[in-house]
Amino acid sequence: MSSDLSREWFDGFFEEEWLDHLSAGSSPEATERQVDFLVERLDLRAGTRVLDLACGRGRIAIPLARRGCRVTGVDLSPRSLELAERDAQAAGVELDLERRDMRELDAVERYEAVLNVWSSFGYFAEQADDERVLAAVARALVPGGRFFLDTINPVTHPGGFVPTEWRELDDGTLLLERRSYDQLSGRSNASWRFVRADGSRAELRFSVRAYTAAELVRMLAAAGLELDGSWGGWDGSDLGAGHRILLRARKPA
Repeated sequence: MSSDLSREWFDGFFEEEWLDHLSAGSSPEATERQVDFLVERLDLRAGTRVLDLACGRGRIAIPLARRGCRVTGVDLSPRSLELAERDAQAAGVELDLERRDMRELDAVERYEAVLNVWSSFGYFAEQADDERVLAAVARALVPGGRFFLDTINPVTHPGGFVPTEWRELDDGTLLLERRSYDQLSGRSNASWRFVRADGSRAELRFSVRAYTAAELVRMLAAAGLELDGSWGGWDGSDLGAGHRILLRARKPA
């Protein structure tokens, strides 16, 4: 792994407060619908070799493994991987889990499908690093394999931002969330401030480059991947009709 990881915001971000309070993301029912979408759109079957890139605690990887896919999960967060391993064992499935920076992915023609979901693309300060990830994804796919990317849509999403929101968590912790979108840098930024019942505090800061669909298509093409599907949300809506960008790209056979 690169020696400069400790200087980047995401190293250590997805640990205590994130995993304890924010990592669920979707209800179990919504997760199953997303998995159904992936299975149908990527033709995932028993035995299909799938890489979940930035897998977190296995929210998508575990249900895919239940359906018979041979799933590898890659993530930088040690605790996320520990929880993914624990939950996979509880579900009676096996995951191949690796702690790795996605820029350092070294697989060559190993997977029929690679997934990157829940706005896990665009973390890096330089576009060149995001392009490096896509090049690694292309290498990791077998000829004819597909890459699926799910991220926010900067064209339709900013109008839906609630800039500031307070809520109380189940354990009594107060959470202040602040969100913003920087038009000049193209980055979606957020912070979460936790005020616990004992008065102690913690804060997380998140920043992701929100590429437009056109920018992503150009980057995919530069990596040698051909776009062959696009949607605006997990409901299968047309691109631009929702707040997400879902793209499917194919490595030529």
